[in-house]
Amino acid sequence: MGFLYETHLHTSPVSRCGVSKPADYIDVYKRAGYCGFCITNHFFNGNSGVDHSLPWKDQIEFFYAAYEEAFTAAQGTGIDVFFGIEYNFEGDEYLLYGLSKQWLYDHPQMMHWTHQELFDEVNKAGGLMIQAHPFRFREYMRAFVQHPECVHGFEVYNSCNRDDENPKALAMAMENNLLMTGGSDIHKAADCQRFITDGSFPLSGVELEHQVHTIEDFIREIKSGTAKVISH
Repeated sequence: MGFLYETHLHTSPVSRCGVSKPADYIDVYKRAGYCGFCITNHFFNGNSGVDHSLPWKDQIEFFYAAYEEAFTAAQGTGIDVFFGIEYNFEGDEYLLYGLSKQWLYDHPQMMHWTHQELFDEVNKAGGLMIQAHPFRFREYMRAFVQHPECVHGFEVYNSCNRDDENPKALAMAMENNLLMTGGSDIHKAADCQRFITDGSFPLSGVELEHQVHTIEDFIREIKSGTAKVISH
């Protein structure tokens, strides 16, 4: 068996939909058999709890603090915590990995980029861009679109999707030869506890061949194409 990592996780108060604090996830994910998780809170163009009247740098400080809180709390636990972003366009959303705090300070113009511009800049930074739940359609979305040409991969299994949505993502990822990930899209640590207790929440993520301790190594493993999608 390989090493399990959560790729899609929200915390309060940075994501307005988040319920649990960043550090609340450490113990439950460890007990669930995971080696780590990525915090991917909604960015400023999504369901964000950040005060947009603040200067750009202060908004970044507030956003990034969730990762820093969890990273510090996880020291010595055997759980690795990585930083990510869920970036929103017109309802279609993207998981971004490998962007540093300094990179975010330096790129306020990212709020106005096209899909292609965002992908090019993430790629230039050595990062990873995955379209989250590509076939999800909800009331808050203005469009129902996929962008296989502007991503490294698709999230082909999302624990919060409806039954018909994940298979469509898998089929399009295979058709376009994209990288594939899975994620729980988890908003509260109690759902991870449900998975541990009785399996009533279908925890997801990726299984990697090698244990990783940095976001650079995480990205390298995903880009190698050897990651297995977990769909409990």
